[in-house]
Amino acid sequence: MTTAQYHLQKQEIPEGMQIFEERIEVAGVSHCRQDAVSFAKAKNIWLEFERDQENQYDKNAIKMIGCSKGFFGTKRRFIGYVPKDFATNIVENDFLSQTKPRLLKTYIGDSGYVEILFQLLGPKGKKSEYTSKKSYEYEDSAQYIDRVKQLKNEKNYSEAIELLLKLVDDTKKEAKAKGPGWGVSPWYYEQLAILYRKEKRYNDEVAILEQYENQPKAPGVSQQKLADRLLKTRELRDRKNA
Repeated sequence: MTTAQYHLQKQEIPEGMQIFEERIEVAGVSHCRQDAVSFAKAKNIWLEFERDQENQYDKNAIKMIGCSKGFFGTKRRFIGYVPKDFATNIVENDFLSQTKPRLLKTYIGDSGYVEILFQLLGPKGKKSEYTSKKSYEYEDSAQYIDRVKQLKNEKNYSEAIELLLKLVDDTKKEAKAKGPGWGVSPWYYEQLAILYRKEKRYNDEVAILEQYENQPKAPGVSQQKLADRLLKTRELRDRKNA
């Protein structure tokens, strides 16, 4: 059975700290799935950072440790890593001792897919310093395509839509960062349109397709395909609202 839990209300932001990053997904969870599932099902859970200084692939690697309180003390499970770009920024700019994770959400799908999200907390007054030292401008959106497909297969449309909206925002940032000649990825817009159609949310489908229409676009057949879809969706919307 699919289970999704939000945890922010159970974890107050410590005095003197603020949110640096609103939403980060623990990376590599699929390689630690058994421990990640056990962590997500436990009670009284929280996250901690742990440097992985022996990691031969990434000198800045930070392990994500899932902690839970039980009858025999605290259980600590290795459930994945801080995504590489975030870990690089945290370690190389000396924020590791100043920041901590705040568990945002745990999700276990029917097929065994596991997602763990967290916020990054840091000292008040230093968010602008942290932001100015970021070594990246946007997340690599392409890595989430498989996740969207997984959520669709599970018919978890609300989660898929939430993720796709984030990806649309990311692809716009990417296009803006790379400048003239670079366009947004149409796949995210198309998938949102498909899901909105499934739920007969024609106003939302028109809105996302119009948003795509007004963006610089990557070359390909998708431009005409989505333009045709927009015309059809407007007809469906108008008939529904008539």
